This record gives sequence, structure tokens and C-alpha cells, in this order.
Amino acid sequence: MKHISRFLLLIILGLGLFAVVLPMKQSGATFKVSADNRCRPVRGTINSVYTTQNCTSPIGLCTVGTITGSGLLDGNTSFIALDAAPSAGMPGVEPAANLSYSGQLTIVARQGTLVTNDLGVLDAAHLAFTEMERPSSGTGVFANPGNSVFFISGSIVDNGQGFQGDLSGTACSDGQ
Repeated sequence: MKHISRFLLLIILGLGLFAVVLPMKQSGATFKVSADNRCRPVRGTINSVYTTQNCTSPIGLCTVGTITGSGLLDGNTSFIALDAAPSAGMPGVEPAANLSYSGQLTIVARQGTLVTNDLGVLDAAHLAFTEMERPSSGTGVFANPGNSVFFISGSIVDNGQGFQGDLSGTACSDGQ
């Protein structure tokens, strides 16, 4: 019964998406998801390690790392966890070691700095994580981050000392 309910929910959500997106297509017009021509797809890799140096996290969790292979977002990263919930906030169904978390990811790239609000989930049993990055501010080409949103999914590496993940999504910039 639980699986049928989830399936029905997915169908309803899908139909709702079509009801919103399809009327936007005008006869003879090219379909665009975003009217912001400054936005481009990005893909890359992020590698990071835990750090305590200059860590201002209220829960004591910070990382530093690098993004490579993405072009525009290539650079150094720092992450500060602002809060976390054991059992991913669902103690009735998730083990306590699984966490949902929120924080701030800062990317210092060649053409500017991008600050994002990070929302993620960590599955400790499978050594995996996924997170959504929603830009909040920036400098240089990222001064107006627009509708940027990208995702990072990957695994815990180096005997639990760091993370490696694939980055994909959309980055908006005022430059090339």
C-alpha cells in the first residue's frame, strides 16, 4: 500500500508539473525553462576534507576543498554546517546516524566568489550524501546569481576524513 501511495504521489506531482509548464509554450516559440540567458549547465567534481582551522560552525563541522572540471565554478571551497538533524529529521524511519543538514558553501573561483545555502542528507550506513546548492550572494561574475541551482552527490572517502562528489546543475553569471 505504501508503494502505491508513493507511486500515486509521483504521478500527481508529474501531472502538476505538466499543468504549469505546458501552458508556457507559445505557438512557434522555442521552449525555455528559464528566461535568464546568463545561465548555463555545469558539471564537475568536488573533493573536500573536514577541518577545524577557522571553523565557525555552531555544530563544529567545516570542510575545505576544490571543485574541478566545471569551468565557471572551478576553485576552492569552504563549507560551514549551521545545523543538523539526526535520523534525517525522521526518527521513526531513519537510523540516528543518518543526518539532514544545512549550511553555507563558499566557492572562490577565478572570476568571483559564490556563496550558497546548502541543504543535504548524509546516509552514514552507505557512506553517501546528496545536497542542493541555492546561491544566496556573490562577487565578480556571481554578483547576480539569478536562478542558479546545482546538486552535489557522492560518497565519504579517505576513511571518513572527506567527501568526493559529482556536481551538476545550472550556474548563472554575468560573464562568459
